[in-house]
Amino acid sequence: MRLSSDKDDPGYRDWCIVRSDMKTIKVFLDGVEQNRCEMADDEAGEIRRFVTTPQGNLATDMIRGEFLTEVVKGKVEICIEDRA
Repeated sequence: MRLSSDKDDPGYRDWCIVRSDMKTIKVFLDGVEQNRCEMADDEAGEIRRFVTTPQGNLATDMIRGEFLTEVVKGKVEICIEDRA
């Protein structure tokens, strides 16, 4: 399964469906829950997440004004749950 909040990503449609059903998505990489994750693909074993500074802020490309992301590979688990 591939889910993405990026409208240009192939997983965007499925992400919209899950969110429209009022579900919560949790993503784990090598057993560690990922926050600020933009895309997760459990079959490809990769996530795309926002880069943070040592202080915990989102890192920004100062020229283009976009948030920086990184692709990280490993064992990806996507958990979809009902909202409490």
